[in-house]
Amino acid sequence: MKTNSEMSSARRERMQDVIVVGGGPAGLYTALRLAGEGLEVSLLEEHAEIGFPTHCTGVISAEVYDLYKVPGEIVLHRPSNCFVVSPNGSSFEFHDPGEKIEVLDRAGLDQALAESAAEAGASILTGHRVDRIEVGPRAVEIVTQRGQRLRARAVVLACGITYRFHGLLGSGVPAAVLHTAQIEVDAQPQDALQIHLGQGVAPQGFAWIVPVKRGARSRVKAGVLLKGDAWGHLRAFMARPEVACRLLELAEDPIRRILPVRPVSRSYGERVLAVGDAAGLTKPVTGGGIFYSLLSASMAAETLIEGLAADDLSAWRLRRYEARWRQRLLPEIRTGSWFRQLLAHFSDEELDRFVEAMASERIRAVIAQTARFNWHRSVIIAVLRQPGMKSILLRSLFR
Repeated sequence: MKTNSEMSSARRERMQDVIVVGGGPAGLYTALRLAGEGLEVSLLEEHAEIGFPTHCTGVISAEVYDLYKVPGEIVLHRPSNCFVVSPNGSSFEFHDPGEKIEVLDRAGLDQALAESAAEAGASILTGHRVDRIEVGPRAVEIVTQRGQRLRARAVVLACGITYRFHGLLGSGVPAAVLHTAQIEVDAQPQDALQIHLGQGVAPQGFAWIVPVKRGARSRVKAGVLLKGDAWGHLRAFMARPEVACRLLELAEDPIRRILPVRPVSRSYGERVLAVGDAAGLTKPVTGGGIFYSLLSASMAAETLIEGLAADDLSAWRLRRYEARWRQRLLPEIRTGSWFRQLLAHFSDEELDRFVEAMASERIRAVIAQTARFNWHRSVIIAVLRQPGMKSILLRSLFR
């Protein structure tokens, strides 16, 4: 079996079809789709091992299976209900509307995608940090930290929140970002997901508890998504008596990251596309990124397959990718962004009233009829049309 360096050397002199920069779900699925069409693809991941460090909680719905068949062994939990807890401690429970929600081992998902991509013919090269990308009239040249040079007809930026190369797109960083921190610890057995609201808990965001099982061990993933000091707020959240009493160990340093909640201004350029977090594509309300990563990767692969066949990888041609994801996702992103901003500026009293209204039978029925895990626009519009919600909005607007 050839080593990473041997494979890199063998490819140094010849042109590949596509190089993917970044080994998360978006990059791996792009490589899988392209290699499955018989194209020569290499994926460069800066870390020594695919899947580490783990950056997200890994909650998905069954809709992901329409894109990729998730191996059953990486499913850690299948919750059927979730409690939303207001600042004053009251809560309402809502149930899975029939979509089948799963919590995945995120490292396991990345590793499964990498194995699938390799089986399809893609070369997965770990420990390959990209230092420079140069786009020429006929090719893209990638220079790694090791001084290796690789050439391809196109490059896909799937490097997450690393925006060093976005000048190639004529784009900067996403216009809106939040801060996250997450840990996983042993805990007493529990089943339901929990979402905690409150400006003291998570300013302009929320905290969460997601139970999982690793073998016989009951554990929880706990985290915060907010504006400000994520680790400080996570420590305070885990010290709350109602949370601390369920934990069986103290938290070590969490995984911390910046999360984009608005797309970059442009996700394509000459011979270049950006996918997933690198394009700023996450669900604005929850920050979830797995589904958007796989969906944008699928659209990017489709666009590149067409462009490579036509030998046209100009920005004019590749803008079809952005047109595709905008048509599918932009209405969701716009509505979700507006709703997130609305909740972000609610006072704790307004959040209490919001949760109380959500617990009413009328709004529970609306949620049951319109809620979809990956598509929030319909349920947001339906809920905000309800009389109880309208009064909360009016008070917020005129306070």
